[in-house]
Amino acid sequence: MASPTAAPHASTGDTPEESLANRYGGAQRRPSAGVSRRVRLVAALAVVAAVLITTWFALSTSIGKITYKDVGFEVVDDHLTRVTFQVSAPADTQAECDVEVQDAQAAPVGFRTVLVSGLEPGQRSAPGDDTWTYTVDVRTVVRGNTGVVHTCRSL
Repeated sequence: MASPTAAPHASTGDTPEESLANRYGGAQRRPSAGVSRRVRLVAALAVVAAVLITTWFALSTSIGKITYKDVGFEVVDDHLTRVTFQVSAPADTQAECDVEVQDAQAAPVGFRTVLVSGLEPGQRSAPGDDTWTYTVDVRTVVRGNTGVVHTCRSL
């Protein structure tokens, strides 16, 4: 009489590993732990787009704009201060700048609006030169302590 306790894999010739694979399924392929090529490509394109948009915003806010910079001042006497400043603007732009003289407490004691117009191409020191230096006298009610450009705007 045959023994009823014979191992099931013995009759089929399967090894224990094959028997488990048949019962529970074979080893499944796991997805790779790294980032897929498609995700890396999309991320790279997003970074390039962000850089391009940032560059466009930065250039669109600065091209063709009027900028100014204080260079210096000289207190001539109790009622006159000489202010020197630079203005950068496109060549065909006319602008006006408000120059202010302040006392030691930063209170305005003198004010003057100056008409600024771009130099013609023949007057420039270089073809791309769009910065001009101006020196103006500002009358004051008391002795000034500093002279600054308050603002510049196009006309």
